Amino acid sequence: MRTTKWPTFLRAAAVVVIASGFLSHAQQSPEKKPLIETPSMRLAAAKNVFITRTHGSRIPLDVIKSTLEGWGRFTFVETPEKADLIIEISSTGDSGVQVSSSSKVSPETGQEEKSNTTRKDISPTEVKMTVFDSRNKRGLWTATESVKFAMKEKGKENNLVDASERLASKFHERLEPPAK
Repeated sequence: MRTTKWPTFLRAAAVVVIASGFLSHAQQSPEKKPLIETPSMRLAAAKNVFITRTHGSRIPLDVIKSTLEGWGRFTFVETPEKADLIIEISSTGDSGVQVSSSSKVSPETGQEEKSNTTRKDISPTEVKMTVFDSRNKRGLWTATESVKFAMKEKGKENNLVDASERLASKFHERLEPPAK
């Protein structure tokens, strides 16, 4: 079997062509993989916040908003479109007294009989804070705090304020964990 020898300049040219192919491949930037943004990353990057009350008392909204304003980390905006995060505040349950009256005609006497019923509703009250990504409405963080029971209206309001402050504190600790 006969082998043909390539002239030296052809061998050199082949080496240059092959080497340039490797170099051009090496110089191409590697494919950039899309960055997967975790909820923690999105929370940390957020600057603008829209806060709203979805249900219940206005007290939790006012307390949480003023607490976050005092923190100084966020700028509050007027519309969800301008926000990085949407914070929804809701409270449930309303411990209170319900009074109802009814009347009916007695079949025996033919006279109207009135009756009153009173009911004390002591359902648990909770304050819930949910934080959403404004771009895709994905939930990033949520927490609920129970409100201690109180008989007097002033005590109820104070307990609602306390629960709201605890909720704002939890959110703060989520974004900026305390040093250990």
